[in-house]
Amino acid sequence: MGVKISIKGNKETPEYKDAIALKEIFQSEFKNGEVNGEILIISNATLFGQEVKDIDLIALGKFEKFGKRISAKAKVQIPDGLRKVEELEKEGYKQKEYALSNRKFWVKTLPPERRSVFINNFCFVFETKKHSARDILLKGTTLLVPYRGKFKDVTTQSENQKYALKGFFEDRVNFSPYIQNFIWMRNVSWDSIQELHGNNGQFRGEHNHLPTKFSVELLFQLACIQSTPYMPFNRESGVLKGYTTFGALKARQELDLNEIDSMFDLFERVKKGAGDLSRRKVEMITKKILRGQDYAKSIGEKLIVISGRAGTGKTIKLITIACDLAINQGARSLILTYNHALVSDIHRTLALAEIPDGVDTYTVGIRTLHKFFYELYLGFEIDPNIQVRKDGKKYIKNFVSNYKKHLTTLKEYLDLELIGDKEISELMQTRHEQVGWDYLMIDEAQDWSELEKYLIFKIFGKEKVIIADGVDQLVRSQHKCNWTRALKPNIDFKKTREKKGLRQKVNLVEFLNQLADKLEINWSVDPKKELIGGKVIISTKEYSKELHDRLYKFCSECGNKAYEMMFLVPPSLVEEYE
Repeated sequence: MGVKISIKGNKETPEYKDAIALKEIFQSEFKNGEVNGEILIISNATLFGQEVKDIDLIALGKFEKFGKRISAKAKVQIPDGLRKVEELEKEGYKQKEYALSNRKFWVKTLPPERRSVFINNFCFVFETKKHSARDILLKGTTLLVPYRGKFKDVTTQSENQKYALKGFFEDRVNFSPYIQNFIWMRNVSWDSIQELHGNNGQFRGEHNHLPTKFSVELLFQLACIQSTPYMPFNRESGVLKGYTTFGALKARQELDLNEIDSMFDLFERVKKGAGDLSRRKVEMITKKILRGQDYAKSIGEKLIVISGRAGTGKTIKLITIACDLAINQGARSLILTYNHALVSDIHRTLALAEIPDGVDTYTVGIRTLHKFFYELYLGFEIDPNIQVRKDGKKYIKNFVSNYKKHLTTLKEYLDLELIGDKEISELMQTRHEQVGWDYLMIDEAQDWSELEKYLIFKIFGKEKVIIADGVDQLVRSQHKCNWTRALKPNIDFKKTREKKGLRQKVNLVEFLNQLADKLEINWSVDPKKELIGGKVIISTKEYSKELHDRLYKFCSECGNKAYEMMFLVPPSLVEEYE
């Protein structure tokens, strides 16, 4: 039977060529047909619904009786009570109790040596890079590649892809295999990689870097660094067996490659099934909005202010500018908002628009402002209470509950010049995926605090900032943030005034203008004549299910999907399901 190897992906992309090269590496190992199994290689995978959505290559496989001689550590796990405690302690075993099962084991990791490793199954993620050896920089254990005059952190990107794929599996099949991630340098030889590592003691041979050509043996040797293979034992005598096993699955889990194959069709199915509103939104954000605009030449030189009342399209214009800068100028832009629902919606829209999210390519990101400032604060490492998780990642406990205190501390460090240009520049390199952006887009800027504004200007500079100013839309506080205080018009900032109502159709805009006039509220928006229609229903009765169903049917008939509709209803009409 042999090993069946298949590729899934867009054949017109460079990543598909990488998939072919990977297939050839596997084929050279299994060319004699002595091993039975199956391998699925997926190129240009889109992890719809995950924060990191783009992955160059994913490879999954399963085998029957496939073994290699590999230099690797080995993990031994002997159930409590099988051997005498004194013997185990003398041999260096440590007792470990698993909380979920309440079972105790004696655990020991054997040092690396040449071992027989039987590989049952695997799940690998590859980030492919085309840079030459002279363009790659290794800083500590972090691999950096250049993009637009700056160095980008590929190591963190690779790690984030692994966790994104883990989340994707958990969302789809309720479990995730153990995943190993690799950085495949397509134009770098093994000798050059070793030269790059040099005498770096932080590696000790433990890395995930692959050269342009490699063997299956090297691939699994590096995989065994990330997931140490198990050495089984005789349950009667407790004597260790002379081989180890490597796998991506826990007991009773199955790797159904046909099911996984169909999982990665999700993005195409979502694109085809997108509602009319989503399709129009994608068309809007990917157009060239900056061509001929007076403020366009000021981007990168001055603060840009997009001002207008609710419904005048400030947010969508912000996203469109970000996409224009990305697609047509190769920029990396980040949209910041305090609205969690908006983050999810923009994530989805950017995915449908197929905006890439790599570290060494143009992109548009979206974050909540709290997460953004968390990354800033964590990156500068000024808090003595920073803790480390089991996976090695640093974190700050209860950051949001002490949000203002942490931001005040960061301001003090900047004012005292304990954090200066050097530290800021280093942060842009070491945590570039979180904070190293060409432009920052601030949504609902009027509702930010003066402290938040100060930190943005101090660290990034006003020239990198484009804000949407909602004039009198205040949710977080009752005090409007003045982003242009002490700045000179047309010298320090450029302001546009949005007047047309883009959120609502003509009838709704005119109704609101007349209502505001009757109530003597300072409000006036120009209707966009192309948005014909709109209906206002005034009822003296309660909002009923019959009315709700009628409106829902009307929206569906207009080509909208359920996720594109918003109904504000009383709690009594909400149906909850277990």
